[in-house]
Amino acid sequence: MSFDPFNDFATAGYLQNTLKLKDPTEVKESEHLSFELSVEDALAFLASQDQISYATVLKVHEILFSDFYPWAGKDRNQLTPHLAVFKGSRDDPYFTVFEYPHSIQLAVDYALKMALNVERFCKQPGAVLGQLAFAHPFLDGNGRTLLLVFMELSYRAGFSIDWSRTTKDGYLAALSDEIREPSKGHLDSYLQPYIINIDHRDQWPTIIGGIKGLDGLDKEAICYGSLDDPLIHQNYKGYQSQPLDE
Repeated sequence: MSFDPFNDFATAGYLQNTLKLKDPTEVKESEHLSFELSVEDALAFLASQDQISYATVLKVHEILFSDFYPWAGKDRNQLTPHLAVFKGSRDDPYFTVFEYPHSIQLAVDYALKMALNVERFCKQPGAVLGQLAFAHPFLDGNGRTLLLVFMELSYRAGFSIDWSRTTKDGYLAALSDEIREPSKGHLDSYLQPYIINIDHRDQWPTIIGGIKGLDGLDKEAICYGSLDDPLIHQNYKGYQSQPLDE
């Protein structure tokens, strides 16, 4: 794993994890174990909230990953405000640029506001999920955290996604396209055939078990660079958050 924003991989392991693990397989296994042991607590917390806010998103991440990452629950703006994060390279068809650190909360707030419009949300679930993914609030654990938040939001709107019928490659390709071209409906088109009704939250463990590509936007070809680098600013052209619809 080359992602080392703290510049201490040799002594603290991948992202300062509590076990100081460096091997990618061991990191993935231990990180996912933290997720599995905490997912019910995270779901219960989400269900208890009258409103889903940015603070809610941060708390869900803390619940899921604090046993493995001491910094869990803190976003990129708190931890690495000087770094831009992106996936792949310019010549990669799935090159993905994530939000500026200082605009992460604005991006998440925009997604949460879109979800409040239930009629629109039911028709355009990919727009909400894509905006959450573009925000990329955390150094790791984004996919799992944001999908749990998305599941709670969609439940409150009266629908869910049958993730067992999706594919990792198909989902991640549509998600990358959505982030790159948020007005084209790429992820809406991908998710629409899999929309189902959901009546009870007790169906969620089965649904979560069917989700593929949970960490696909966290560990695969993730890169970073200083926001002081002019070339980094070039990467951000076309990737700015959309203005809130009034």
